[in-house]
Amino acid sequence: MAIECEDQELLEGFLTETTELLEKLDDDLVALEKAPADTELMNGIFRSIHTVKGASSFLGFELLVKVTHKTEDVLNRLRRSELAVTPEIMDVILEAVDLVKLLVSDIKGGDIVEREIDGTIAKLLPYLSDNAKEATVLRQPAPATPVETPAAEQQGTAAADPPPAPEPQAAPETTPAKGAPPPPPAKTPSPPAARDVDKKADDLSDNSTVRVDVKRLDDLMNQVGELVLERNRMMQLNTDFQGGGEDSAFGEEFSKLSKRISFVTSELQMQVLKMRMIPVEKVFKKFPRIVRNMARDLGKEVDLVVLGEETELDRSVVDEIGDPLIHLIRNAMDHGLETPDERTAAGKPRKGTLILSAAHEGNQIVISIKDDGKGIDPDRIARKAKEKGLVTDEQLAAMGQREILDLIFLPGFSTKEKATDLSGRGVGMDVVRTNIKKLNGIIDIKSELGQGSEFILKLPLTLAIIQSLLVEVEDETYSIPLAAVLETLRVEEREFHVIGGQEVLKLRNSVLPLMRLQKVFNVAGSGRARTACYVVVVGVAEKRVGLVVSRLLGQQEVAIKSLGKYLANLPGIAGSTILGDGRVTLIIDPAGLLENSDGSGGGRIAA
Repeated sequence: MAIECEDQELLEGFLTETTELLEKLDDDLVALEKAPADTELMNGIFRSIHTVKGASSFLGFELLVKVTHKTEDVLNRLRRSELAVTPEIMDVILEAVDLVKLLVSDIKGGDIVEREIDGTIAKLLPYLSDNAKEATVLRQPAPATPVETPAAEQQGTAAADPPPAPEPQAAPETTPAKGAPPPPPAKTPSPPAARDVDKKADDLSDNSTVRVDVKRLDDLMNQVGELVLERNRMMQLNTDFQGGGEDSAFGEEFSKLSKRISFVTSELQMQVLKMRMIPVEKVFKKFPRIVRNMARDLGKEVDLVVLGEETELDRSVVDEIGDPLIHLIRNAMDHGLETPDERTAAGKPRKGTLILSAAHEGNQIVISIKDDGKGIDPDRIARKAKEKGLVTDEQLAAMGQREILDLIFLPGFSTKEKATDLSGRGVGMDVVRTNIKKLNGIIDIKSELGQGSEFILKLPLTLAIIQSLLVEVEDETYSIPLAAVLETLRVEEREFHVIGGQEVLKLRNSVLPLMRLQKVFNVAGSGRARTACYVVVVGVAEKRVGLVVSRLLGQQEVAIKSLGKYLANLPGIAGSTILGDGRVTLIIDPAGLLENSDGSGGGRIAA
C-alpha cells in the first residue's frame, strides 16, 4: 500500500530536523570533552539524541532506534555523573554518531543497505549494564510501495501500514561505583570510514531546497514592489514623450528616474545575493572533530580557536572551500605544530594553538589558518624541491623567500621522509592550489621560523556578479575580476627585462613575470607609438603575474554571462558581460591564462 501524503511529509520533516541536529552534534561533543562540567551542553546533547531516537521509533527505523537508544543510555549516565567524560568514552560516542549519520543518509537515499551495528553497540555496552544484549545485523525497513516523488527528492524507507513501532525499553542497569568508568572496550574497526561518513553527512544537505529567512523574503518583495513602481513611472514618461512633452521637463524627470532605478536595482541585487549567502560555519563546524582526532593520532595537544564563523558568502564558494581548508589544517597539525615535549623543549606551552578565522574585506572573504608551531624553513623547502627534481640550482638562485615558500604547492612536493595516512604523499597542497584557482582566489603564506605559520585565502564573495577592472588593450576592452587584482602600475617600456625568454619587471624585492594581453589574444595594433603602458598585477592562488595593457578604464560591477556551449572552453576567458553602451566585453580568467600560456609570458595561448 502506498504511503499517504501525510507520511511522506512526516518523513521529510524527520530528515530535515535530524540533519540539523546531527550537524551540530560533532561540535557539541568535542566542546563537552573540553568542558565536561557544562551541564547545559550535556543536556542539549542528550536531548538531540533523544529526539532522533523518538522520531526514528515513530517511523519504524529499527537500526536507528537501537544505535541511538544505547548512545542515549551512555549519555544519560554521563549526565547523572555515573560515568566521567574521558577521551575513550568520547571516541565511542563519536563513532556512534557517525553510524547514525550513515543510517540517516541511507534513509534519505532510499537505499536498502545491510549495516552491521554490532561493532559500535559492542563498544557502548561496557559503559551500560552487563546483561545488555543486542542483535548483530539488521536491515533498514523499506516502504511497501515506492514513494512517488521527484527523482531529486526520492527518499525514505518508512513502512506504510504498520503502526509506529513501540520505543524499546531500556535494559535493567547495574550501576557501578560512582565516578568509576568501566575499562575501555577493545578496539574494533569502525563500521564506516571517517571520510565516507563525512561525505554521507554532506549529502544530507543537498541543494534541492534552500531555507531562506522570512525577513529576507520580505525585503526582496519590497524591492520588487519598488521596481514595479519605477517601471510604471518609466512607461508614463515614455507616453508623455511620445505625446510631445517639453524636452527640458522630460530630461529632468528621466534623470531622476535613472538614478532611482539604479538604486532599486542595486538593492534588489543585494537582496538576491543575500538569499544565496550562508554562514561559513557550514564548513567550519566539521573542523573541531577533525582537529581532535588528528591530535590524538599524532600525540599532540592542540587548542582550536574558531573566529568569524558567522561570516557569510555565496553557497557556490562554500561548497568549494571545504577540501582546501581540510588540507591546510592537516598540514598545520602534521608539519607545523610540535609534540608537547618538543614545545616544552623550545620554551613554548605544551598545548599548541590553531586559529581558523574568516572575515569580510571589501568584496572578498579572507580565511586564515594560523598556528604557533615551528614555522616553515625556506632552506629545507629549497633542498627538498631540488632533491625531487622540481627546480634547478639556477631557478633557486633567482628566487626570493616568498617564491621558495610557494614551492610547497608544486605537485609531488613533500618534506615528509615517509608517507602516512595524514600527509607525505605530495597531493595536499596541490589540491589547495587547484581549488583556489578554480575560485579565482589568492593564497598568501606568512611564516616565521620557530614562531609559526599562517595561510591566508582571499576569495570572491560570489561567482555570479563581480567587481571588475576594465582595461583597454590597443582598441579592445577587457574585464579583469577585481578580486584577483593586487595592484596597478604605470611603467615605462624601458623598465622591462628579459630573463630566459620571459619578460619580467623588478617590483620591489621580487621579480614579476609579465604577460602582454595584446599578444595573448592576438589583438591588432592601433598604430599609436607608446613609451609607457600599464601593468595589472594579478594573483592566482600562490602565483603572481603582471598583465600588460594599454590603458586603465576604471572599475565596474558586471554580471558574468556564458558564451554558450560552442565557446565555453576558450582558454583565458571566463565569460562575457555587456557594458552600458551595449558593447560585449570579454572577462579574463587569470588562472586560465597561466595554465594555457606558452611559458614566455608573451606568446599566444594555444587553443
